[in-house]
Amino acid sequence: MKYTLFLQWWLIFTIICVLSIFTSYAGFAKEIWVKDSSYISYFTYIVFLICTIFCGNISYLICKNGKKFGEVALNDYVNKAEIGWFTSELCLTLGMIGTIVGFIMMLSGFNTLDIQNIQTVQQLLSQLGQSMATALYTTIVGLVCGSFLKLQFFLVSIELDKLENALKNKKD
Repeated sequence: MKYTLFLQWWLIFTIICVLSIFTSYAGFAKEIWVKDSSYISYFTYIVFLICTIFCGNISYLICKNGKKFGEVALNDYVNKAEIGWFTSELCLTLGMIGTIVGFIMMLSGFNTLDIQNIQTVQQLLSQLGQSMATALYTTIVGLVCGSFLKLQFFLVSIELDKLENALKNKKD
């Protein structure tokens, strides 16, 4: 089937959309918005969506023009796939940066702690919860987004390898 790669991407994209709608209706997206005070989770998700659409475009063009590729065009698509691999690693890195930011926010509350004053202890506990939520939410969003991008670009890389092998066999 000519458009197998694009249909695989479309299936993954549909799953992403369904999961996004489900998390929105379940209140998870709002909870992340409220509790992630760094907003790194949303930045990661926006980068993820842009790169997912980019992957869909690449998948469609590979399916449409795959047999007509020359060596230069094939290398161009390999370079585009590398952008996707980089972005998947970027999502993972943003998740880890968010974790560190959350921990820094959590530990910074101890500077103003007065153990004798119950109100400052209560404020610190509230801040600890908010900061820990930031750390954990950014981690999970980064891991999920990075994993989905790696899956998409893995499929693209497999198709590009097939085209590269076919091009080499054609030369021989």
